[in-house]
Amino acid sequence: MYRAMDRQMHIYDYTLSDTFELDPNNRWVKRAKLVPWEMAEAKYAPMFKEIGRPAKDIRVALGSMLIQEYQQCSDEELVQSIAEQPYLQHFIGMKGFTNQPPFDASLMVWFRKRLSAEFVLELNEAMCKAEAQPAEESPAKDGGDKPHGGALIVDATCAPADIAYPTDTGLLAEAIKKTDEMIDTMQEPLKGKTPRPRTYRRKSRKLFTGFIRIRKPGVKLIRKVKGKQLGFLNRNLAAIGKMLKNGGILKQKQQKTLETIETLYTQQQEMYEKKATRVDDRIVSISQPHIRPIVRGKAGTPVEFGAKINMSVVNGFVFLDEINYDAFYEGDLLENAVKNYCARFGMLPSKILADQAYTSRENRRYCKEHGIKLMGKPLGRPPKDVPPAIDKKDIGCRNEVEGKFGTLKTCYGWNRIRVRLPESGKTVIAVAAFAMNLAKIAKFFLRFLRSRCFERAFALPSVA
Repeated sequence: MYRAMDRQMHIYDYTLSDTFELDPNNRWVKRAKLVPWEMAEAKYAPMFKEIGRPAKDIRVALGSMLIQEYQQCSDEELVQSIAEQPYLQHFIGMKGFTNQPPFDASLMVWFRKRLSAEFVLELNEAMCKAEAQPAEESPAKDGGDKPHGGALIVDATCAPADIAYPTDTGLLAEAIKKTDEMIDTMQEPLKGKTPRPRTYRRKSRKLFTGFIRIRKPGVKLIRKVKGKQLGFLNRNLAAIGKMLKNGGILKQKQQKTLETIETLYTQQQEMYEKKATRVDDRIVSISQPHIRPIVRGKAGTPVEFGAKINMSVVNGFVFLDEINYDAFYEGDLLENAVKNYCARFGMLPSKILADQAYTSRENRRYCKEHGIKLMGKPLGRPPKDVPPAIDKKDIGCRNEVEGKFGTLKTCYGWNRIRVRLPESGKTVIAVAAFAMNLAKIAKFFLRFLRSRCFERAFALPSVA
């Protein structure tokens, strides 16, 4: 059941008590005015049935997620912060100040499940569309093409998940430990009746602890340890299968973990037999089996483990065109980025600023057909006397997307995604982009108000 937001104006929209007044220039007050709450509620309310216990309204759910992105705190710390600060309570739509937590911290898990990444990205576009609207530079042609205007900056990055750096021996050691725990769970009701299946728990642990003390193990030693670990894990899996056939019961979470471990064993056994170093859909985390290795080729981090993101930047505002845990080639998504640009602003970009990955022959042909200038050197051997036709100013403008990546990773949590569910991870990524755009609009709004106040104070003519 969902109960609609109370749109009636309350005294607490401005004051929280008789002695405290909200500062209209406070950042949280400004941000609360800029979020499209009514649009969010129109999409959120149909998710619930007409009967049952009323759910928290959308302002509490989305507002709490935005606060968490700004403060980069845990669910428990978030609830405590809201209970301590009246401005945060105003931001999530509370009618009066209270010292009690507004909800239990566990509800944040459900908020992230209910608010999908698509939901948040739609709100992001609705909020930023007017602010990022580029100026029309050339009208539509006689052929019916759309007008052109503005610059589209595109690039891709990875938002790493909060997992330990994966190694084959480390994953196998974790799998052996978890399968031993599963055997203990099923053996618990059989104590004194049936002996526990024999496993090599101590030997496997001693083998791994001795191995990780070696600073630079050689290839032969790694292969030798992996072979022994595969034997230990195979024995555990066989014992679990036999116990399940005899009526053993595992918890639902353990059943999912067992399926992941079985897939991990198959992959590691295949690589061990073929002496290979790669396999399709390789599992790099038992707790988050959806995570895949993303080869980025960056200095210091050639491979990252998390979701890959294709992002567009228009007039300083970010739009996420693709979020996927499977690796993809970003050059194939240029046409999709142009179509999204056209859908948002009703025109085609005048130019596209991107790195070399986007300047394929197909993309060059597509941009030429639609009258779009694509940044990059022309194909073929450059002439001897004429310098390459590339604008250095465009190179500098393209760096804006790198700055956005840096801000999102250092200030909004893209450097370490701490949620475990795949869809929740996409939601957190989308909320971070939404929060950064919201902060940009609020900052511009504050500058606008200050400039107006300055003009009125000194009777200056308007510059609008």
